[in-house]
Amino acid sequence: MPEQDDHIHPDATVAPGYLANHAARVFNRLIDTALRPYGLSLSLIAPIMLLSWKGPMLQRDLVRSSAVKQPAMVALLDKLEAMALIRRSPSFTDRRAAMVELTSKGQEAALRGRDALLAANAKGLEGFSSKDAATLIQLLQRLIDNFES
Repeated sequence: MPEQDDHIHPDATVAPGYLANHAARVFNRLIDTALRPYGLSLSLIAPIMLLSWKGPMLQRDLVRSSAVKQPAMVALLDKLEAMALIRRSPSFTDRRAAMVELTSKGQEAALRGRDALLAANAKGLEGFSSKDAATLIQLLQRLIDNFES
């Protein structure tokens, strides 16, 4: 049984949804702290990581492939473009659509983001055996599937 915290309802301390959400918030803070010296954050690094993985893509496909809505993605891309991390250009197939790609500076940011994500995940798994880590991943995937069904 976890140690009681008088700021958290006792039922929440054993609720999988609360614990998963709390773990995500702590993880997000770790990533933001690691990226802050580079002028980056988790929200900014997400489209960079997607572009690093998938390569240049249409702006609308970036929206479809992420949890970010169109207006928020446009704002993120505007900021990334101002930071010279991405480049937007008209699509050859659809003049109304914008193709988005990483610049060389954006590729460096993707490496920093990857390092921060790997380090934060490793920190979260400190003291876990590889079997325990695999079990945790399997259980979290099942938890997500249950919530989504």
